[in-house]
Amino acid sequence: MRGSCVRVLYQETSAVPDVPDDVVPPTASTADAPAVVGAVVVAIDGPAGSGKSSVARRVAERLGLPHVDTGALYRAATLAVLRAGADPTDEADCAAVVADTVLERHAGRTLLDGEDVEDEIRGPDVTASVSAVSAHAAVRDALLAAQRGAVAEEGGVVEGRDIGSVVLPDADVKVFLTASVRERARRRAAQLGRDDLEDLEREIVARDTADGGREVAPMQVAEDAWVLDSSELDLDAVVASVVERVVEQVAARPRDPLRARRALPRVAVVGRPNVGKSTLVNRILGARVAIVEEKPGVTRDRTEHPAEWLGRHFLVVDTGGWEHQAEGMAARIVDQAEAAVAAADLVVFVVDATVGALEDDERYARLLRRSRVPVLLVANKVDNDRQEALVHELYGLGLGAAHPVSARHGRGVGDLLDEVLAALPTAADQAPAVSTVPRVAIVGKPNVGKSSLFNRLLGEERSIVDSVAHTTRDAVDTMAEIDGEPWVFVDTAGMRRRYRHGEETELYSVDRTRAAIESADLVLFLLDASEPLGEQDQRLAALLREAGRGVVLVCNKWDLVDEDRRLDLEKELDRLLSFAAWAPRVNISAASGRGLRRLLPQLRTVWDNYRRRVPTREVNRLVEEAVARHPLPRQGQKNLKIRYATQAEVAPPRFLLFANGRLPASYRRYLERELRERHDFTGVPLTIEDRPPSPRQRR
Repeated sequence: MRGSCVRVLYQETSAVPDVPDDVVPPTASTADAPAVVGAVVVAIDGPAGSGKSSVARRVAERLGLPHVDTGALYRAATLAVLRAGADPTDEADCAAVVADTVLERHAGRTLLDGEDVEDEIRGPDVTASVSAVSAHAAVRDALLAAQRGAVAEEGGVVEGRDIGSVVLPDADVKVFLTASVRERARRRAAQLGRDDLEDLEREIVARDTADGGREVAPMQVAEDAWVLDSSELDLDAVVASVVERVVEQVAARPRDPLRARRALPRVAVVGRPNVGKSTLVNRILGARVAIVEEKPGVTRDRTEHPAEWLGRHFLVVDTGGWEHQAEGMAARIVDQAEAAVAAADLVVFVVDATVGALEDDERYARLLRRSRVPVLLVANKVDNDRQEALVHELYGLGLGAAHPVSARHGRGVGDLLDEVLAALPTAADQAPAVSTVPRVAIVGKPNVGKSSLFNRLLGEERSIVDSVAHTTRDAVDTMAEIDGEPWVFVDTAGMRRRYRHGEETELYSVDRTRAAIESADLVLFLLDASEPLGEQDQRLAALLREAGRGVVLVCNKWDLVDEDRRLDLEKELDRLLSFAAWAPRVNISAASGRGLRRLLPQLRTVWDNYRRRVPTREVNRLVEEAVARHPLPRQGQKNLKIRYATQAEVAPPRFLLFANGRLPASYRRYLERELRERHDFTGVPLTIEDRPPSPRQRR
């Protein structure tokens, strides 16, 4: 097909001429709808004559949303095909015509190359051919992006036959309108001024058969759609029901996760090295999320963790130890701690009560007083009543009364949290909903460039970047918005070649890496392309194979790779990732930023594929065709048969085959190849399980 020139301009508003204000009784829900709904997408599907066009226009008006008639779009494309003398059943001819067509919608009217054709596209000639034209994959592909773009910014009420199932599968609300054939024929007769109900019924049945049986985007009820039979309802009742449904679903949906998390107040826990900051963070969170060890410098990055106390939600920010005149790595740790203070709504300044206020404590206190951020002074390691006398010695820091706690034993932490809530702003009390945001773990051996990539992606120095291996010991979770999309990135500690006896911190970092992979949706697997792949890379690859997550392979330091090394690398990758030939690869230099522009599109693709669902009908058709090309082997005295197939899960995709016996692993691999050829599962592992019959079924 030639380069597409399709231009679709949706400039419709929710205003519809000649629609009275009292179409829908002003119930509490509908009256409040515009304020509650905002910019949402409502998909209304249904067969011919179900009333979806009339309902969609009225619903759009009531909710203050644009109305998008995709049926008019396909009818206009069909009219263009007929005017060009092309065969509606010839996909290439239809695609060529549509590619050179300008389609526009203005104030409820359809324009074809600037001509108003709203009345003509409703005529019998277009009606007779629109199913054939809209069934062509090339035509639908040419118009798909335009349909999605029509609601990308302002939302809208979109009508059609495959809106909720194909065009806008992530629509906020999906409605499938239906009615009896007799009722639909009666409505169509009234609309067209015809009285031949029986002929209309036959036409409707034929159209239903064509729409439901076409190979490309057949008309079907989306799995999460609300089905409304309007056979015995008038238009006002249908509109009222749909509006009420929209208001209820939108009111119940989770808030934007990135905005919600940004709105949470931040509590930065700061202090000198080894005063118990991470122990206090773990105590507040009720879980071991920060690494704790009796030596300074274990916490290096600043890490954020959602927390809750008495129904209030906030973020706890754990920081590295602050030291005066720090150099090298210690200086970078200090920079991270000071950045956390600058972004905080409240600072919890932790001092070791058993040693009193040292010179660095006093210097830090002076900085905090100048910061204008509210500060709670905490005297840690107060394990009993006798030690509370030590607290009074901290008044000299000029930060008010110190709160005695024992982070290790939990003593006084509840009282401290009461004080934290009292000092925090109260505007944002809602916990963030992060389940809909892709979680991406960045893994690789030490010093491979994970933190450099992490910071490039985020555009800030959130992880400390240094040439010393293992500068990152915590798994750093950061929610970020990139090109308007929310992502959660986790920069993990690398896995070392071997463990020295007693290195509990390193063992825990390895556990955190494993946990980060298992809790992620997607994994960026970083490899040093300039060096031979080794044991550490192999162990990480084994973890990825076990976890079954979406994977993007990232070959870093590509600027250091010559032609000979490239050939060797290809062979090493074939051996290392033989189980993940489906994983896409991006060559980058994280230090310079080279190649990074290709990384995010790959992540988006893998995220979409990770959640991809293939309709059961398509799965069964694919399996039947695969078996016809390559018959199942015999098992003993019987022929193996696959009775039914379905996709049981997404994220990652899992398919179930109900057979009369166990399928050989080689045959399941064959079916996986067939699935990947038909559907884009790039970057995603597929699980295909067979379910032999139960003993009862065998009898």
